[in-house]
Amino acid sequence: MRPVAQNPHPDPLPEYPATGEKSCVPFFGDAMAEMFADRLVAAIDQKKAPICVGIDPIFEMLPDAVAGSREDRDANDAEGAIDAIFDFTAAVLKIVAPLVPIVKFQSAYFEKYYAEGVEAYYSLVQEAKELGLLVIGDVKRGDIGSTASAYAAGHLADGPYGEQEEMVTPDAITVNPMLGLDTLEPFVKTAKEYRKGLFVLVRTSNPGSADFQDVLLEDGRTWSEMVADKLAPVAEGMVGASGFSSIGAVVGATQTHTMESLRKRLPKSIFLLPGYGAQGATAEMTQAAFINGSGAIVSASRSILYAHREKKYEGVGDWKKCVERAVVDMKADLAGVVKKAYCGGLPARLT
Repeated sequence: MRPVAQNPHPDPLPEYPATGEKSCVPFFGDAMAEMFADRLVAAIDQKKAPICVGIDPIFEMLPDAVAGSREDRDANDAEGAIDAIFDFTAAVLKIVAPLVPIVKFQSAYFEKYYAEGVEAYYSLVQEAKELGLLVIGDVKRGDIGSTASAYAAGHLADGPYGEQEEMVTPDAITVNPMLGLDTLEPFVKTAKEYRKGLFVLVRTSNPGSADFQDVLLEDGRTWSEMVADKLAPVAEGMVGASGFSSIGAVVGATQTHTMESLRKRLPKSIFLLPGYGAQGATAEMTQAAFINGSGAIVSASRSILYAHREKKYEGVGDWKKCVERAVVDMKADLAGVVKKAYCGGLPARLT
């Protein structure tokens, strides 16, 4: 195992082997295997896209070319649905792999089909990684003691179990801190051991999140700000050579009123920003999450996966062309935010 360089920002700037393109974010070479945050930072810079494509395969919304016509498809045919979801997701992964650094699988859309769905989930996670994508498992687990340890093992550990020894787990998962910081400890321990990452729910994008997460405490902080303050020292313990931590935070892109405060409280955490597109968030609404243009990934799911259903993509081509165009459009939309990432500044550990 090679040590991570303490000052990985040489002069002159390095070139990426695949493109020869100059970059202001250091390339870590083989040391990239050391920390999830480092792998993610370099992948974002290499693709020039702080974009996470959410994999939310809804059978009823799949293209006719994949699942059959609306009249012919049968949502009660579990085997047919799983086959269609698998084929659709595999095709999406191949389309987005050259364009984005990371994808996020929403496990619920696979778990609803029981054992075969879970098997499809892990198979597609492996396929994504073979295509060079980093993978987040959007599982939102959170529990106490040995139960949390079991969840962490099932979703983060890479351990052989007989015939399943080739099965791989995501590079990172989402976790829920509602039961207390002690419930995060097994996940943090497993993430450290396997060089994985976590994205902790801090301020979510759903409309009802304010019912709990914006509630003011006696000291004037919101519940979300309190969570951020408690998470900061945990994140500090997993900071990599990039200056960012493998303990990230889920902060809804729709929550502009609190994003700046949360960023100040979690300066080393990479923010996962759901809510772009279908939920109404724009590129401008994500600005406060970035540190000089770095340190955040904007997630979009339905606006990309089901772009073929959007009027603006009529005439673009088949559903695959629509997916590709939607990603390209999102990348262009975010360009004003991400351009500051290049030579605009890096976390303190690199300056």
